[in-house]
Amino acid sequence: MSGVILNKPDSIDKLLSRITKEVEMEENISYASFGQRLTARLVDSAIVLIAAFVIQQIFIVLIKSDNTYNVEYILRNLDQAVPGFAIILWVLIYSPILENFGGTVGKRLVGIKLVDEKTLQPSAFRFYFGRTWLYLVMVVVAVVPAIVSGLAVLFSDKKQAWHDQLTGMVCIIKN
Repeated sequence: MSGVILNKPDSIDKLLSRITKEVEMEENISYASFGQRLTARLVDSAIVLIAAFVIQQIFIVLIKSDNTYNVEYILRNLDQAVPGFAIILWVLIYSPILENFGGTVGKRLVGIKLVDEKTLQPSAFRFYFGRTWLYLVMVVVAVVPAIVSGLAVLFSDKKQAWHDQLTGMVCIIKN
């Protein structure tokens, strides 16, 4: 060696650089408020309920046109199935698919989006799907965990519901 000293980045410098970058990223984030999230949820719920109602009406027309025996019995049971159908529609189709493509209608109207907590980039579909299923489990167990999960937004540093925390997601205001 001819006395040339190679300046390799020190591991401490790398760590400090990464921490600095994360702090700068944190300072520029605006997390969605409870009110914004509630408004988005109400809009999305209305859309899903309207879709379930329209589908129910289509089934009613089809059942009545088929002259099926026990039409009234079938229609009463159909009425009982619609709330469950709306939940399944939300969990399997509406929420995970729309979140994967930029956000639900409610979130887009309010100007917020769901992203990965660490990278602030959109997550993989499986995380959106898992987040929705976690919320469903909370609703099915008893409505109380779902409500408490939503209220956790008020007390969390990053304004996360429980199902957000468990899947490593945050809801931020779009810039």
